Amino acid sequence: MRSSSPSAGPSRRDVLRRWEEDDVWACVYCDAAFGPMVVAEADHITPLAKGGVHELFNIAPACAGCNRAKSDLDMSDWLRVLAGQLDTDCDPTVTR
Repeated sequence: MRSSSPSAGPSRRDVLRRWEEDDVWACVYCDAAFGPMVVAEADHITPLAKGGVHELFNIAPACAGCNRAKSDLDMSDWLRVLAGQLDTDCDPTVTR
């Protein structure tokens, strides 16, 4: 019998493994390469705060700076922000 509670979604390890399999090793927003100084974070394309789900199809690899700057903006709003300014104040070395 199936549980009526929703799945917790993929773990961080599952997400990182998927990105590794897909050769995704840079922030989707600023193209900063992930490594010791730039940590990959899971950005929810449709924010959880706005009804998004914690599933692989709704998670994009982002650096800490971009993930914090995007915050709970919808993808369409975030892309408008990026298009409207050259400097997004994104510092990929920030690991707050």
